[in-house]
Amino acid sequence: MAGLKQTIKRLATSSFDNQQSFMVKEIMGSTTLSLLDVGAANGAYDRWSAFQKFINYFGVEPDSRSSKSVIKSNSSSSYNSETLITQALWHSKGEVTLNLCRKPMASSIYEPNRQFIDLFPEPERNDIVDTIKLPSETVDRVAQQLNAKFDVIKLDVQGAELDVLKGATDSLAHILAIDIEVEFCELYKDQPLFDQVFSFLRKSGLEFIDFTYIYRWSPDSFNGLGQATFSDALFIRPPEIVAESKDASTISKFAMICAVYERGDLLIRLGNACSRNSSVEKQTTSHILELGKMLSRRNARTQRQLNRATKIIRLFHPRVRAHILH
Repeated sequence: MAGLKQTIKRLATSSFDNQQSFMVKEIMGSTTLSLLDVGAANGAYDRWSAFQKFINYFGVEPDSRSSKSVIKSNSSSSYNSETLITQALWHSKGEVTLNLCRKPMASSIYEPNRQFIDLFPEPERNDIVDTIKLPSETVDRVAQQLNAKFDVIKLDVQGAELDVLKGATDSLAHILAIDIEVEFCELYKDQPLFDQVFSFLRKSGLEFIDFTYIYRWSPDSFNGLGQATFSDALFIRPPEIVAESKDASTISKFAMICAVYERGDLLIRLGNACSRNSSVEKQTTSHILELGKMLSRRNARTQRQLNRATKIIRLFHPRVRAHILH
C-alpha cells in the first residue's frame, strides 16, 4: 500500500517537480550548498532529497545507536559529498554527558522533564537507560577543521538547540537559513524555549518565517490535537539583504533554499531585489522570478482547496478553528 501511495504521489506531482528541478538547475549551475544536519538520526528531511546533487551534506550524530541509521538512510544517496560527524556539538569545546533514552531520538544532554512528559502517552520512551560522556565541539571549530562554510543548519537535538547556536557565532554571520526544532513547553529540565531561540536568531539577522510543522500532545493519544508542545521552525536571512551581497553563488543558494521550502513569496522578493541590482545577471533574476511565481501559483491553488474543505468541515463543526490549525 505504501508503495502504491508513493507511485500515485510521483505521478500527481511529476510535472511540477520536473519544472521545479529544471528551474533550480538553471539557477544553481555548478554551485553547491553545504547543509549541516545536527541531530541526523533519520538523515536529512525528505524535502531536500530532490536537490541532493547540489548539496554537500554534513550529518552530526554522536549517539552510535542512531549514527548507524544515518549511514544506512543515506546509503543510496547522491549528495555531491557526504560527511558524518560523531562528536557532540555544544556551546564550547570540552565534554558533555549524553542521557541515552529508551527511544534513541529522545536522547539529550538535558534531562527529560518527567513531571510534564508523564502527563502524556508512552512516557517510557524517555526513560534514561544509560549515560555516556562525549567530547564536545562547536559548529565554528568543526567548520574550521573541515574547511567548510555552512549555508543551512538543521537542528534537532532535543532541547540543546540554543546551546549549539551559541557555538556558531562566526558561522551565523553567513548562514542563509536555519530549520530548528523549538519547544513551547519544558520537555527537558531547564531547556531554552522558543522565545529565547527567536530572540537569539533575530539578533543574528535571521527572520522567523513560519512553523513548518507543529506537534500537539493530548493526554489520551498522539492524534495531532492537544497542547502545542514543540515545532519545526524556519528562520531565513531577508532576501533583500541577500540580493545586496552581489554574490552570485549566495543568491543562487538562497533561491534553492526557497525552492526546497516552496517559498514562492521569498523568491519573488529576492527577484525584485535582484532586479534593482545591476550586478546580478538578468537571466538569473528572470529564473528566480519565474520560479517564485510558479511556486506561488501552486501554493495559492492548494490554499483554495484547503479553504473549500474547511468550509465543508465548518458546516458540522462551526468553531473548528478554535483548536485545530490547518
